[in-house]
Amino acid sequence: MERVFEVLRCTDEDKIKCATFQFRGEADSWWQSTEDNIRQLYPNPTWGQFTKTFLGNYFPQSFCDQKEIEFMSLTQGPKSVLEYQQIFEELFYFAPKHMKPDAVKARKFEKVLRPSINTFVVLHNFPTYTEVVQAAKVIEDKQ
Repeated sequence: MERVFEVLRCTDEDKIKCATFQFRGEADSWWQSTEDNIRQLYPNPTWGQFTKTFLGNYFPQSFCDQKEIEFMSLTQGPKSVLEYQQIFEELFYFAPKHMKPDAVKARKFEKVLRPSINTFVVLHNFPTYTEVVQAAKVIEDKQ
């Protein structure tokens, strides 16, 4: 949604309206019971304040800490590159801030590839995460 908001140049209020319009079930119930509290706390809530409140409700700090540990200890192991990539990207949301730049993300991904794939990828020193992933998939297909 944030990519759409960026293209459409939405205001914070528009972003909140669009996001909450998409809520169903538990998330919608949460919003119905929380909206007044948020608007009292933040009379003109920003998108950042809204997302922090929303994520704080669904991802308590203990959960985030556990996911960060999982991310930091993730290895490819017997998984295919695609399976590893999918888990890596799910957990990347919880990565520490210093891991967010693309070049750092690429090094983290390649660092724990299986040795038979890692050796080839590291030798080429691909600058971006996308290039590292694509190279790893090509190498895996050739093996």
